[in-house]
Amino acid sequence: VCSPHCPVLALGSLAPDSSLAMAEPRAGSKEDVVRPLLEEVRESQKKYGVALVGLGRSGNFHLTSIKSMPELTKLLWAIDINEEVAKKVAAESGAKWATSLDQALDDPAVDIVIIASTTDTHFSFIMRSLKANKAIFAEKPISHEVHEVQEAVDLAKSKDLPFVCGYQRRSDLNFRTLKKQLEAGAIGELRVVKSCSRDNPVPPIEYLRTSGGIFQDMLIHDFDMQEWLTSGELPESVVAVGHCFDPEIEKLKDLDTVAVLIKYKSGICAMIDTCRDAAYGYDQRVEAFGSKGMLTAKNEMTSGVELATVEGHLMPPAMWSFPQRYKHAYFVELSEFVALVDAGKGSDAHKLEQKEMMRHPRVVRTATCAEYSWKLGRQVLLSEDLAMLEKELKAKEAGEPAAKKCRTEC
Repeated sequence: VCSPHCPVLALGSLAPDSSLAMAEPRAGSKEDVVRPLLEEVRESQKKYGVALVGLGRSGNFHLTSIKSMPELTKLLWAIDINEEVAKKVAAESGAKWATSLDQALDDPAVDIVIIASTTDTHFSFIMRSLKANKAIFAEKPISHEVHEVQEAVDLAKSKDLPFVCGYQRRSDLNFRTLKKQLEAGAIGELRVVKSCSRDNPVPPIEYLRTSGGIFQDMLIHDFDMQEWLTSGELPESVVAVGHCFDPEIEKLKDLDTVAVLIKYKSGICAMIDTCRDAAYGYDQRVEAFGSKGMLTAKNEMTSGVELATVEGHLMPPAMWSFPQRYKHAYFVELSEFVALVDAGKGSDAHKLEQKEMMRHPRVVRTATCAEYSWKLGRQVLLSEDLAMLEKELKAKEAGEPAAKKCRTEC
């Protein structure tokens, strides 16, 4: 998170309308360690060479962030399977272009690889980049398979490399403020976490076809938020129900509307409702209820102005979609990653990130178990064997008698 004294801001590279200077880190966490690093103008003024893989919607957010930090980062490679797009971005940025990752990984000037390609390519690109000893910032997911996520995390730890999977909600001012107050004991013992995530507009079918489905693509953000707000507590069980109202999404055998209930050993209950389409705009809210009170992060509107007349009260509309809602969060997460790389392997920030990355297999496992819950029509324990769940699902699809179901209360 940047302050008015951070090198990025002090050197005048941040957009004038940015509100990042207001963001505060969560206590006792990586952000507490990274913030001072960003506030120091380094004497070396080292620039980090970046290879950006994937120049679609997520790639363009990161491209904007790279350009906003010219004193810290330099785009060296623009990579996309669409040659025309790669050439265009490279020409505009003074970088080289490619349609594959190979040349960039062989380039010793490349310090950082940012992976923002289609979700089905992430795991392969992550593993190849780690083996090439590059620092990696990857869009979620690392993989839809728990064992592959674990493999990537294990490799990053064994090589002691910076490896961050971007869940931009953790970098949002509202959610960080809620987290900070939660950790300060503002509402006492945490009892309930509720999140609402409603998208707008419906993502393109071409995107949804390779997204991995609503559990791994959309709900995984909520599972990560709950991991964060419960301080890394592993859920005991999960129940998910859903429906598909959109006939085009239904053809993909996916859902567009889902509700999830999660139970933790400590007694915490977590609830999520999500939908691919909210007619009124992008909707992201979180509520934390505890023994002493409640914290609420409300949805962000296009302004804070409310008009009141004899005809009633007129509220401003919600943000259109996630690029508007998380515009600054994308910059925050990447600037913190650059600070993490700059801090070096012996730093406290690096050591904390090495611990934090261990959450990724847990988050993907939660998403996987939630999807099995919906498909099997029953509660699923997080301790259940995934291979056995898949066997049960195949038996159900084949019309075989149901196996004994979990009877643990949620």
